[in-house]
Amino acid sequence: MTMRRVVKASICAAVFWFGVMEFGGGLLYKGEAARSLEQTSYVQTVSHQYEARPLLGEPAEGGAKENPEPAAAKNGEELEQAAVQAGKKQNNQNNAQEKGSTGNGNDDKSTQNNNEDKRDDNVGKSAEASSGNSVEANSGNAGHSNSEQTEDGNGEKTSQSTNGTAGEGEGIKLVSQTAGQPSEPLSPPKNKVVYLTIDDGPSKYTPEVLDILQREGVKATFFALGEQVERNPDIAKRIVDEGHTIGNHTYNHKYEKLYGSFAEFAKQIMRTDDAIYAATGVRTTLVRAPGGTYSNFDQGYFDALGAAGYRVHDWNVDSGDSKRRGVPAAEIIANIKKSKLADTLNVLIHDSAGHEASVKALPAIIHYYKNLGYTFEPLDDSVKPIQFQLASKSKWARGKVSEGEKAAIIQFGKALDASGARQQSADREPALVVHRGEASLVLKAGQYRLVAGSIHVPLKELVEWMGGAAERDEQSGVVEASLSGKSLFWMMDSWPPSEDADAHLDVPLRATLGEFGIDIEDYTMTKDRREVWIKE
Repeated sequence: MTMRRVVKASICAAVFWFGVMEFGGGLLYKGEAARSLEQTSYVQTVSHQYEARPLLGEPAEGGAKENPEPAAAKNGEELEQAAVQAGKKQNNQNNAQEKGSTGNGNDDKSTQNNNEDKRDDNVGKSAEASSGNSVEANSGNAGHSNSEQTEDGNGEKTSQSTNGTAGEGEGIKLVSQTAGQPSEPLSPPKNKVVYLTIDDGPSKYTPEVLDILQREGVKATFFALGEQVERNPDIAKRIVDEGHTIGNHTYNHKYEKLYGSFAEFAKQIMRTDDAIYAATGVRTTLVRAPGGTYSNFDQGYFDALGAAGYRVHDWNVDSGDSKRRGVPAAEIIANIKKSKLADTLNVLIHDSAGHEASVKALPAIIHYYKNLGYTFEPLDDSVKPIQFQLASKSKWARGKVSEGEKAAIIQFGKALDASGARQQSADREPALVVHRGEASLVLKAGQYRLVAGSIHVPLKELVEWMGGAAERDEQSGVVEASLSGKSLFWMMDSWPPSEDADAHLDVPLRATLGEFGIDIEDYTMTKDRREVWIKE
């Protein structure tokens, strides 16, 4: 709903507890919203007829004009670069007038770490690599910890090591991409990135993991089991709604079935793909093999998954949280700190039942990498997968993947591509997360808009989240918001709205906060991540 803003109109500003004020030729009684604060309020009428300070860049010539399409609908890289650079410039200029230098849009708090979740099960020898090169792993790291999963009393998965020393002493080489994987153009490498990858959920511990990530301003990748998604669809949806990536970790994690024949592996991938879509509305092309690919995959697995449009990700940092039952948080943190560093890290950790210690260790892991200058990002199709080298001998007695076994999943993938379902998921706008202290407001795609370089958010949700109150006079359409001892009024362009019109009120974030005397401290705006930090 469009609206007019009037700044210090003829009624200007007045201080009163309860009274009547002239507004646009009529009478408007001060509403319950400000009175409920039980304090005298500074009242100011507001409209949209002044030049608001944009959040992302300079205002458009002739004032702000609403784009017919959200800015995010443009080319992703164009939005990312224009938004970040213009936003940094504007933020620096504005804050320089107040404090000299803050809000560069690029400090630790505004960057996100996404560590690709290395499954501890297979190759606990942490394979190291910088992006794009094949590097031999340090065989002295944790050994292959091929962990099977059993159900606890709640029907959730717990991991236990079955052959924790298998493969020790063999040199494992990491390759960035296998010949069978899609070869579309990849984004240029970025410096010192962590992909935090979290396997085997969603579970009862995942909400706590999400809370930690939200507090830390970090985005991660969750490789989910299909059966766990079906048990916890609301948690799976929250993962996606909060801007994280969800990946496919097969349906039930049963090694003997998955690696006994490719037909069963493909069946579980397709079933989990559908489960994720049913819970979240997105299709994922990211796959992690339970136990990792080393000695589990042969080239036929890679080729078939690549032909179906899937990208298989291993890891190069193993937290060691599934080497055995009950690995303490201190040991998990120590494993992380003794792992070798590279410009690109894919870190494996778990959030399934039996991994309470992993959740406790997570804040320390995030702080460790932040202090080393790493940023956290979620995996997407533009990220070149980290993969283990093919083993000289498979641990499974099976024949080569047949054309018949490949056919079902290749047809499945091609059907998704033809329908546009995968592209729609890739084009999905991220959530907007607004932080203030320890609290965060999450607005999903569609709940906010980008208009002429400015973020517009629902007034009511914003004000009430910050401890204020907002209400609309149904007769006049005037909206009153009270916050920080001030009351502001907005007036709709047309009232009452038509039956099919949305009557909620969106306002420019920076300008509205400024009217209440509140500043934006920092922000980051990319195609994958949109976050704002408000000064306390």
